Amino acid sequence: MATDNKEVAIRKRQQIDSSKKTMFIFVASAAFLAGIALVVSVFLVKQIVFHSKILLEKQNTISRLDKNLSSVDELKKNIRVLDTNTALNSIKSSSESNALQTVLDALPDNANADALGASLKNKFIDTTTGVTIQNLTVAQSGSDSESSESTSENAISFTMEVSGPAEKLKELLTKLEASIRVIDLKTVEIQRNEDRLSLVVRGVAYYEPAQTIQLENKVVKP
Repeated sequence: MATDNKEVAIRKRQQIDSSKKTMFIFVASAAFLAGIALVVSVFLVKQIVFHSKILLEKQNTISRLDKNLSSVDELKKNIRVLDTNTALNSIKSSSESNALQTVLDALPDNANADALGASLKNKFIDTTTGVTIQNLTVAQSGSDSESSESTSENAISFTMEVSGPAEKLKELLTKLEASIRVIDLKTVEIQRNEDRLSLVVRGVAYYEPAQTIQLENKVVKP
C-alpha cells in the first residue's frame, strides 16, 4: 500500500515537471516568435516609409518636369517676340545677326578683359578719326583692391586715356554712350595739352555668367 502511494506521488511529480518543461518551451517559443514578428514589423514599417519617400521625390520630379515642359511654349513665344523687337533690331551689330544676339552683345556671359580692351580700341577709338590713344588698361573686378571697391562682382573696370580735338572727343563719348555693351562711365576728366585736349575715362563694363541647367541624381536614404 505504501509502495503504491509512493509510485503515484512520483508519477504526479514527473507529470508536474513535464508540464513545467512543456509550458517553458511554449512560452519560450511564443516569445521567440513575438520577437521575430516585432523585428519583421519594424523592418516593414521602415520599408514602407522609405518607399513613401521615394514616391514623394518621384512625384516632385514629375511635377517639376511637367511645369518646365508647360513653360516651353511660353518661352518660345517670348523669343519670337524679342526677335521681332524693333529696338533690338535697330542696334544690331551687323545685318546678318538677329535681335537676340544684341542681348548677348550687350551682356556677355564671361569676363573677357582682352575682348573688352580690343573692343574699346577697335570699335570706339580707332573708328574716331583724329583721336589718339595714350593709355588703355582693363582689369576684371576683384583683380585689384581699388577696382573691387567701386565695381560689382560681375564687372570689368577700365581706364582709357586719349587725346584729340574737342569735337572728336565728344564724338567718342557719344559712341560710348550709344554702345550696345553695357558700359558705365564712372569719371570723365578733360585736360588741355597745348593745342589738343586729353580725355581720361574710367568706367566699368558688365557681364552676366551663363546659367547651366542639368539633371542631377538625388539619393534617398531610408
